[in-house]
Amino acid sequence: MGKGPRSVEAEAAVAYHLVQGDIEDLLLRLCAPDASGRVATGACTGEEDWSAPVEMCATYNANAAELARDLALSWVSLHSKESVSRIAGTTLEALRARVEAAPRGARVPMKGTSELTVSLSRESVLKALATPSAALLEALEAAAVPDDAWCVAEPKARELIELRRQLEDEAAGEVPPAFWVKIATREHTRFLEEHAPFHVRRLPRGGVVLATHPYRTLWPLWADALFVLGLMS
Repeated sequence: MGKGPRSVEAEAAVAYHLVQGDIEDLLLRLCAPDASGRVATGACTGEEDWSAPVEMCATYNANAAELARDLALSWVSLHSKESVSRIAGTTLEALRARVEAAPRGARVPMKGTSELTVSLSRESVLKALATPSAALLEALEAAAVPDDAWCVAEPKARELIELRRQLEDEAAGEVPPAFWVKIATREHTRFLEEHAPFHVRRLPRGGVVLATHPYRTLWPLWADALFVLGLMS
């Protein structure tokens, strides 16, 4: 931090920028090292297990046309209590059949911040699977717009990132007075959990990456996209 009052929000935004690009880079190096398409789907998380894709911080799909796989895998895993690592290679058609086999009105609990996002219904998943992938991808991109709290914090975060660059650049010469601060307090974590932006990245060979900070999950992104498309039930 330089002179002036501290901003927990801006400091948290710096933490986001320090890791976000690396998460996507790591995921792509593991899943598409030569863009061969051998790995159909993958994910990244700060936890030990490969859980439901919508509860991860980043996912990779080699084919954007099968983006709804994230929802289908999540549904089957949460509803049937199955490990994603055991069913990740299941075809999209087989996943759809397993969702259809569940009782009408069945729901699985989700970690949400409103009544609209606390669960995912069988019907929502089936509607998403029937939605053109282009429309689904466009809805996710629209839902990935940073919220107001993040937009307020971003300019100050950019200033801190530049100050950090100057402090680490031995050739920068004289730099403004500054001191180091910890950015892993509960306040920093809570801001990232609630406001870290999402990134929807279309890949050159037709794949797609969805990503956010490890302290957040992709579910709010999916919930907003499904709501905009009228698929939440």
